[in-house]
Amino acid sequence: MRYNVIASLAFTLGTLAGPCKPNASETSETLTLSATSSADSSSLQPMSLSFTESVFTSTDAATVYITSSVTSESDAATSSTVAPTSTSSPALGTFNAIGQGGGASNTPARLPPPQYGSVTLGEYNPSGVGAGVFSIEAGKGALLVDGSKMCGFYGGTESAWVYSCNTPPRTNEAPITYDQGQTDGGALKCSAPTMNCIEDFNDENDPVCYATGGAWTQFMGYQFLSTYYLLSIGSEAAATGSYVPISLIIQAL
Repeated sequence: MRYNVIASLAFTLGTLAGPCKPNASETSETLTLSATSSADSSSLQPMSLSFTESVFTSTDAATVYITSSVTSESDAATSSTVAPTSTSSPALGTFNAIGQGGGASNTPARLPPPQYGSVTLGEYNPSGVGAGVFSIEAGKGALLVDGSKMCGFYGGTESAWVYSCNTPPRTNEAPITYDQGQTDGGALKCSAPTMNCIEDFNDENDPVCYATGGAWTQFMGYQFLSTYYLLSIGSEAAATGSYVPISLIIQAL
């Protein structure tokens, strides 16, 4: 807002008729004050204010005339709005998962037939299948390989084999879920619920497992042969000995 203040004071002394009056004299003094301040606000509107005061007095000796004027003026406030911008990574479609770790490095994860028992990695590929095509189940976040939903299959350890889910599900399996927001070139991040399992000593029955509320997130490969690994997911503490920690690098298709 800008304020302009102008004050003018004029004194005019006029001699009245008569030989004893002093000669007429006139004195004029002008004082100008200017103050400027600025403020931006989207709610301010143009405003003006004027005020005028006049005082006239008459005496035998002099005539005094005072005029004051105050004017206030504000410029129309202006504001601009900048639309927020954001960038987001494109949704991940199908991809291969390339192993990094031990003898599984630079080899793709594969989904062999059921008799092999797990997703596999490594140079040795007895099933002869190609690289698995990974994707995410829309709206649910389940991990898919070659169109099959992936589950963890639990025993009495802190890890679960990664393989196709059954219909109906067995008592020792649970779906593996994909963490949203991942991109090409990053390490695949998934989780499987932590389970406590009770063994059934009847070999025809699976263990009965119960979720404990936690989650396992560490991929690892069980080294079955020197260049042949069975993929599992479990706790970080379980990635020791023959269980080699593995990262699965996303390679978009």
